[in-house]
Amino acid sequence: MADADRRLWLVARVHAPDEGGVQTYVAETARAYAALGWRVTLFAKSSAGPRRVSSDGVELIDVGPASRLRVYGRLFRAMAGAWLRGERPKAIHACTWRAALPALAFPRPLIVTIHGREVGRPAGGAFALLRLVLRRARRIVAVSAVTRDLLVQRLPDFAARTIVAWNGVRMPADRPATAFQYGDAPAQILTVCRLVARKNIPAAIDAAAACLREEASLHYTIVGRGVDGIRIQQTVRRHQLEDHVRLAGYVSDAELAEQYRDADIFLHPQIALEDGAEVEGFGLSVADAMAQGLACIVGADGGPAELVRDGVTGLVVDGNSPGALRAALALLARDPALCRRLGDQARIWAANNLSWERHCRLVLHELPTRRPAPSRSTPALTEGG
Repeated sequence: MADADRRLWLVARVHAPDEGGVQTYVAETARAYAALGWRVTLFAKSSAGPRRVSSDGVELIDVGPASRLRVYGRLFRAMAGAWLRGERPKAIHACTWRAALPALAFPRPLIVTIHGREVGRPAGGAFALLRLVLRRARRIVAVSAVTRDLLVQRLPDFAARTIVAWNGVRMPADRPATAFQYGDAPAQILTVCRLVARKNIPAAIDAAAACLREEASLHYTIVGRGVDGIRIQQTVRRHQLEDHVRLAGYVSDAELAEQYRDADIFLHPQIALEDGAEVEGFGLSVADAMAQGLACIVGADGGPAELVRDGVTGLVVDGNSPGALRAALALLARDPALCRRLGDQARIWAANNLSWERHCRLVLHELPTRRPAPSRSTPALTEGG
């Protein structure tokens, strides 16, 4: 096979060490493509650039921080340079639709991943750009059925070329029993997320406060930072929960792994806002918690409800119902055996269904060489639901 047949370009507007779910998606898909035998060139922007780094089959060309338009220009120039050097790929995978903009000029099959809110919210000129990019794409990869439905509601002509491919996880080592499961300590509740309104963290704190008033024993740790941080702090103070709720902020990978190991229940009661346009498309932290063997409580809105089967691998509640959220948390905080059973089933499910290599195989499977005609038919390659 010629070298070009195994060369793939990834394009992203973000990259580590900057934090976020898309950054995780970029790093994991690059690693998975390389594991599948592809020579990956990753064009991206981060606060650590400009830099050029090669590792484990992935060459990172980081154009460095700049304004949005300058980043697009830098990405295009970097890609044009690789093209002129003869480093031409078989396909180009843009990790978001906006990252695809500098790739439009290159005559190769274009794949675009959509994650959720970034297809629900654009209006005016941004919506026109979204439609332009997706018209050029040979394949559109939705990370959940919720995300695909959100796109198809707005742009039904792209249904035929849009598949669902869940994100993956890295499976950790076997999980030991916690002190709570031995009956020696309070239940340890954990949330890991960006602190934004759709995550619904103030409602989670309200539920924890109600459980404590009913003499359930628990301790709650919230990992993450974001624009909702002040409202969350105010909610903790209003309930006088400083001794029971810890706002950990941003933590290192090592501390995060420790938080997962020590936790019993993962709480992520996300809700949809703006008539469904502002929605959790997948929920990488939920997938990670399931892989860790935690009993998860998730909201019924958005992608996490595709991952968690109510009563089998976790609990699914209406995040807008304080009573439902309180009852679910109280149930698990009082039943260590149920927590362990749900967590064990969640871990098995994650191992069987959430793989980055599987995601990348679905992305590239029988990639069409000609642009499909617009159609409203259902795609052949879909998982989830």
